[in-house]
Amino acid sequence: MAHENLIGDFPTFPKQQRSMQKRQALLKSGRILFGEKGYEHTTAKEIAAHAKVATGTFYRYFSDKRQLLMSLIEDHIDDMMPIDLEWKSGDPEKLLAGRLEMHYHKINEKNLRRLMPEILFRDAELAEVVQEAKTRMLEKVTEHLHLLHRKGLMWQDIEIETLGWSLQSLMEKLQSRNDQGLPVDYQAFSKIFCRMLFPPEVIQKMRNGTLNEWKGP
Repeated sequence: MAHENLIGDFPTFPKQQRSMQKRQALLKSGRILFGEKGYEHTTAKEIAAHAKVATGTFYRYFSDKRQLLMSLIEDHIDDMMPIDLEWKSGDPEKLLAGRLEMHYHKINEKNLRRLMPEILFRDAELAEVVQEAKTRMLEKVTEHLHLLHRKGLMWQDIEIETLGWSLQSLMEKLQSRNDQGLPVDYQAFSKIFCRMLFPPEVIQKMRNGTLNEWKGP
């Protein structure tokens, strides 16, 4: 994390296995209750009760519920960002669709992504950290597009920086639909995404395994 004070100092950090199990139980219960009830409607006492520990135990490991939530977010913020782009031999549309579906299934299991709009509105420091993560992701996407362009695999007449933030906006829209529980056709999405990147002849060569010059990033 770029901001050392996002979480702050813990009251204590367990060293014994039994204490570590209690802390992990609190983290798990916080994740579940935040996902079910929302951040504002969940209390430290409820988290402790769900984890089957005393309320005092909660405050032994976390100063408040925000610190617990920030601990969860710090562990999973990279997972909540759009996936890295990578291409292997085979149909790029099917490859991307499969990776996207697995990615969002994993995120939805953690019940954290749906909390982000609620928390970002109230926590300026977290909003800044998330924006920095998005900036890093955009830099990685742009670097990858430059690689594709140098290899002659993507459209040669498209301005790369503009394509980069266009693709990122598309991914964020997909995330938004997932956050709202709306249906997503990953195959249709991947078809649009890949055709923004690759000319038809390149996609066909990927499918046929005849793109010998492509060795990946």
